[in-house]
Amino acid sequence: MRFASGVLVWNDGALHPLETAIEDTPAVTIDTTHQINRIGEQFVELSAFSGDMEMLERLLAAEESVQDFAVTRETGLAYMVYSQSPSMTSLFYILTAYSLVLAPPIEYTDEYTDRGIRLTVVGTDSAITQITADIPPGIDLYPERVGEYVPGGGQLEDLLTERQRDVFEAAVKLGYYEVPREATHEEIAEAVERAPATVSEQLQRIEANLLPRYLDKEAI
Repeated sequence: MRFASGVLVWNDGALHPLETAIEDTPAVTIDTTHQINRIGEQFVELSAFSGDMEMLERLLAAEESVQDFAVTRETGLAYMVYSQSPSMTSLFYILTAYSLVLAPPIEYTDEYTDRGIRLTVVGTDSAITQITADIPPGIDLYPERVGEYVPGGGQLEDLLTERQRDVFEAAVKLGYYEVPREATHEEIAEAVERAPATVSEQLQRIEANLLPRYLDKEAI
């Protein structure tokens, strides 16, 4: 059983029903979709947001396509039921056409040309090969990793994308995690030929992926 992970960028920029409203409201950011299901023409989603949760509730209440929602302000989690999403409709069309399973979470990222979603799909080797060649027009694919799927894999290569591993390895090599710190985001960015803002975001995601697993192991 094989998996493939990468970033999809919709050329029209419509990633999520709230995307336009969120872009106009810097106080709220969508970070990760933990679960999403399609039920008929509706989508049911559990996502994590950061920022002003009262503003998020106002945005959800004002969005015509959102039929129901609940927000847990303490954690930033939002449960949403909505009826319109061209990007999610095309995503589920792809999954169905190639008999692929979506392995959450879905992460929103600015690492490539435009804002996109990083996801992992699981299926046969032939399906994985075919999907990378047959991405529909209007969607750009940035492949990152392909390999044998292991549920809950805990190795570094399972937890980080190739681009994140490059940043992490450069950060360690340059002394970013030494005390006192011996490298800056700008120096790491120069080493991996990326923008400092991108490196900053990737380091945050790396730490968010690795630290909870380390703490879980320590607690056993």
